[in-house]
Amino acid sequence: TGLEHVPRSGALLVACNHVSLVDPPLLASTIASARRPRFLGKKELFEIPLLGWFFRALGAIPLDRGGADIGAMREALATLEKGGALAIFPEGTRVRPGQSRPPKTGVSFLSARSGAPVLPVRVLGTADFPWGRPLEIRFGAPLPAAKDEGREAASAYARAVMEAVNTL
Repeated sequence: TGLEHVPRSGALLVACNHVSLVDPPLLASTIASARRPRFLGKKELFEIPLLGWFFRALGAIPLDRGGADIGAMREALATLEKGGALAIFPEGTRVRPGQSRPPKTGVSFLSARSGAPVLPVRVLGTADFPWGRPLEIRFGAPLPAAKDEGREAASAYARAVMEAVNTL
């Protein structure tokens, strides 16, 4: 599974593919023996009674995906600057197996601004949960922090992160 790749301390940005609503709790429970990451999640999920309670209990940060959510980014950076772990889904939404979307540059921004390495994580089997294949999570070796070198470099870094995720 690669759980030995998870640093036990220090700022860490966890970048994971996202196929199903099962992914965040599965990731949180699997990585919990090493770290307790906060999550960035779309704000609409926080408005669903039981789900909203669950995400708040996890310490998730609501994100308005309709524009630049400065408040959410500040809170995410503060988590990393305090040496915490933050889990994000760089593609910004669920993506079915075999499909892809260009990743958002938030992973690059957060890594460059905080100096946090990025831990690639791949979740498998959640697309057909609970009737499909067994669930599996694979952790890769952390990638060095992004450098703040402009928009093109940020896009290239985000693509490299997702390539690392998808090859696990």
